[in-house]
Amino acid sequence: MSTITSESRIPVTIVKPIVYGNTAQHFGSKRDSDGHTHKWKLYVRSFNNDDMTKYINRIQFRLHETYPNNVRVLNQPPYEIEESGWGEFETQITIFFADPCEKPVVFYFHLKLFSTEPDIVVGRKPLVNEYYDELVFQEPSDLLARAINSTQLLPISTEENRAIEQEYAKRKIYTVTRIKRARERVRHEIQDLTERLCLTQQSIKHVRQRSITLISPTNDNIIRD
Repeated sequence: MSTITSESRIPVTIVKPIVYGNTAQHFGSKRDSDGHTHKWKLYVRSFNNDDMTKYINRIQFRLHETYPNNVRVLNQPPYEIEESGWGEFETQITIFFADPCEKPVVFYFHLKLFSTEPDIVVGRKPLVNEYYDELVFQEPSDLLARAINSTQLLPISTEENRAIEQEYAKRKIYTVTRIKRARERVRHEIQDLTERLCLTQQSIKHVRQRSITLISPTNDNIIRD
């Protein structure tokens, strides 16, 4: 993810890693009052557990239109929404920054409820659907740069959160590895296409030279006076 400033002042690039996603757990049976089958939590967090309020003004979550007040705005952490439901849907998440001149970051996330893992299906274990990403500030304003650089780490997390953070770290390594492999695959494909293009160009050149030779008059066909 990247942001664009309308007033660039600091010639640096600052990266802030985040995690976003949702957890969900089956009730064990359908709830009679509304037919809901799962409780879920949708969230955005700092990957490094730093104080995001220094550079984030608010985060907006747009839920499915069937939810009352389906646009939820959170001005303070934890930036998370807890609800219940029976179906999966796409959410829109918008991050607004401390500098109002900084363009908000908007992205979409598919809230997941279902899994084929037996313990998750029956509700003995929660489903965890999380992703690692980065907020990239290219040449931020002086105001935003100072806000980002003033962030401090929050108190040490609980054992549960530490386990989740370890899972985030594993997911980051997995994601980076996949990106590197994809880049390598693309590089090989480009190289292969380049070689094939060169061979094609050589073939075309050879065909043209033969055509010129065939249509050119030979010495024997020249009539001399």
